[in-house]
Amino acid sequence: MHERFSERARRAMALANQEAVRLHHDYLAPVHILLGIISMGSSVAALVLRNLDIDLETLRADVDRLIEPGDKELHQTKMAQRSDTRQAIQFAIDEARKLGHKYVGTEHLLLGCLREGSNIPARMLSERGVHVERLREEILNLLRSSTDEDHSARAAGRASDEWLHQQELAKAFRSPGFWHRLVLAVDSANRLGDGEIRDEHLLLALLREPDSFVAQMLIEKGVTLDWVRDRVTRSAAI
Repeated sequence: MHERFSERARRAMALANQEAVRLHHDYLAPVHILLGIISMGSSVAALVLRNLDIDLETLRADVDRLIEPGDKELHQTKMAQRSDTRQAIQFAIDEARKLGHKYVGTEHLLLGCLREGSNIPARMLSERGVHVERLREEILNLLRSSTDEDHSARAAGRASDEWLHQQELAKAFRSPGFWHRLVLAVDSANRLGDGEIRDEHLLLALLREPDSFVAQMLIEKGVTLDWVRDRVTRSAAI
C-alpha cells in the first residue's frame, strides 16, 4: 500500500481486496474500491456521497447486480491491480496533491475512480448525477467547514486519522450547551491554577451541571463534584 495513504484509505483498500475475494475475482478493480468504501460505512467518501443524496446500500445492491462473480477458488488476500486501478490510484494521488493534502484519503480514491472514467463506479455515479467536478466541489465544501487549518495537518506529527467528523464538530461549535460546558472547564482549570484544560476539568464541568444526564449518572455511582475536586486537588499536591 502506498505510504501516503491515510489509515482509512488503507482500510478501504483492504476491504476492496476482501470484496474481490468474495466475488472470486483474482484482480483488484475500481469497482472493488467503491465496494470497500461502502463497506466501511464511515469515511469522508461515504459522507460526501450521502451529502449528494446517494443511498449507499442501494448503490451497493446495484453494483452487485451488475458485476458477475468469477469461478476461481482464491487463496490470496491481496489481488493484483488492473491497469485502470493503477490509473485511478495515480489520479487519487494527484487529487490529494492539488488539494494540498499530504495523505491520500478515501475521498481522493473516489475522485480517482471518477477521473479514470471507464470503470463501473464512474459510470454508475455518473448516471446518478455525480461527476468529478460535483464530487470535488462537495469535498471542498466539507473542507471549508473543517476546524483544521488544512487537511494535511496529520502529516505534521498528529495522529493519522482521516479527516472525517468535521460537520459534526461544526454543529457542536454552534451549540450553546457545548460552549457553556467548555467555559465551565476553563473556569475549573483557572480555579485550580492549571495552565491548560485537561480531562479532569471537563469532568468537573459536566458535574457542575447537576441536572444533566451525565452528572446524574455519575452521582448515582458516587462520583460527585466535591469528590472529584478533592481528588484532583490532592493529586496536584503530590
